Amino acid sequence: MKICIVAQTFAPQEEGGAEIVARMCAVELSRYHEVIILSLGLEGNDIAPPGEMVNSDGIRVIRVNWHNSYLPGPRKPAVSKLAKLAWHVRSALGATSIDEVKELLTRERVDIVYAHNSARMQPAIFEATSALNIPLCLHLHDYALLCPKSSMFRSSGNCEKPCLECRVLTSRIKSSKGDGVTAISVSDALRQRFLRNGVLPKADWHVLLNANRSETLFHAPLVGRKTSASEHFTFGYLGALAEEKGIEDLIRAFLTLPQSETVTLLVAGRGREDYERHLKSLAGNAPIRFLGFVPPEEVYKVSDVIVLPSRWHEPQSLILMEAATYGVPVIGTERGGTPEILRDLGTGWCYDPDQENGLADTLNRAISIGHDRWWSERDIHFPGIDGFRGTSEASGYYQKLNDILVAATVLKRPA
Repeated sequence: MKICIVAQTFAPQEEGGAEIVARMCAVELSRYHEVIILSLGLEGNDIAPPGEMVNSDGIRVIRVNWHNSYLPGPRKPAVSKLAKLAWHVRSALGATSIDEVKELLTRERVDIVYAHNSARMQPAIFEATSALNIPLCLHLHDYALLCPKSSMFRSSGNCEKPCLECRVLTSRIKSSKGDGVTAISVSDALRQRFLRNGVLPKADWHVLLNANRSETLFHAPLVGRKTSASEHFTFGYLGALAEEKGIEDLIRAFLTLPQSETVTLLVAGRGREDYERHLKSLAGNAPIRFLGFVPPEEVYKVSDVIVLPSRWHEPQSLILMEAATYGVPVIGTERGGTPEILRDLGTGWCYDPDQENGLADTLNRAISIGHDRWWSERDIHFPGIDGFRGTSEASGYYQKLNDILVAATVLKRPA
């Protein structure tokens, strides 16, 4: 069948977790089906102009016009608050042409539209597929259908329900009730959050954990390692250096550890320059190394434990699956989809970020075991790591995805 994968941001643009999954799904599905990519383009943009190209995987990428001042994505330009508000209003009204999407889907004779990070392309995708009676499968990675920031997080904390501003800005993009729509969620926590807020209540829902990386993409000597690779007990952090990620909480907790203990914290990732300066100032002369943007393997291969201190209800970080596949336990918050991996599958510890000293106590719990015993007793503390089925081959990820998509093509929309 012919699959149109929708991703509002797509390589060579900068990738987050959702974009990585979309690209990898495109490669794997193209082995058995004809695949095209539908993304956004902006006139004058050097990386993502409107039009068609063939990417390095041999897949056609077609970018339709984004009728707004700048493209969505992690690297937005510095603009005034008024300009940012205007951008969000224009996006909410629909900055992707329904007619342009309909023309493309008709011309390409698409059998199914499989959309990843697509909130900015709504309501065009909903309305075009409905008008043409083309099956639609939404692969949901975040809260973008409820919150323009996609995190449902403000500096004051997490939002259980969308605020008035978010309700206004997302009213059109979540207009579908889900009739005839297939929805894939990366965690049950994400699925439940959508349903509690009345999003896609009539969709055919599935939960598919992010076990999507092929064994060929893992550095073989690191997979399933069972010994320490560092002189000191080493905590690792990977991800954006942003408030909602909880990196500041991690640094503050690390600074409380007994100075007599020989421990190191590796911080991999980048963020706003001013926030990075703040974090480095906070770290002072402590044994905290800021690595910048590096391949995840550089952290996995030397860390004794990865810390995922997310303040927001992170749906399901790729790190949860990758770290366990490499044999490394994870300490994470009791929020979002994180407990579904760490607690339910036995690959790490969870702590309550609202509890004072919750993270510091958990870090202390780890180092109190001792550097050598940490690894010799790993399978006692984390019984789910040995033989963890975190790769696409072990989990059957792409077969499960293919089965969902094939079933979606016969899911009838209401007349």
